[in-house]
Amino acid sequence: MPVSLLNLFKYLLVVLVWLFFLRVLRAIWVESRPERSPIMVSAPAPAPTVAQPKASRRAKASVFSSGSAPKLRAVAGTSLESGAEFNITSTITIGRGQGCNIAIPRDTFASSVHARVYEHSNGYYVEDLDSTNGTFVNGKKISGPQVIVSGDRLQIGQTIFEVSV
Repeated sequence: MPVSLLNLFKYLLVVLVWLFFLRVLRAIWVESRPERSPIMVSAPAPAPTVAQPKASRRAKASVFSSGSAPKLRAVAGTSLESGAEFNITSTITIGRGQGCNIAIPRDTFASSVHARVYEHSNGYYVEDLDSTNGTFVNGKKISGPQVIVSGDRLQIGQTIFEVSV
């Protein structure tokens, strides 16, 4: 091989190592930021732009408007005891951090403040808070506020919750 080609590969390798190093530093920076307090993230979101729920989901959603607050029940994961239930108040945060309403400290795939669940316009929504691994509803990654109804499964890191009334 010509020396110039070897030099090109050498410089390419150095660039790739630096890019990897910068990615690692970014991940450390994101995870070591001071935790957001629940007060900061609990402000009501502006009217979320979500698709209209299907008729069957709309019928289920009416259960929440009857005055009974829904609950999150842990169904899988290593961080919480299976069956643990948490009432959804007006706004709750979920994550690995101590300041979260639902703390899942042993779930290494959850961010410090991973997601929030809140009530808005007679419905309940889940929103990812720029987590590293994302938030999933019924196995689909969400990119903005998402309506949740009874029976939905919410995945935060490796912990899975089921929404119930």
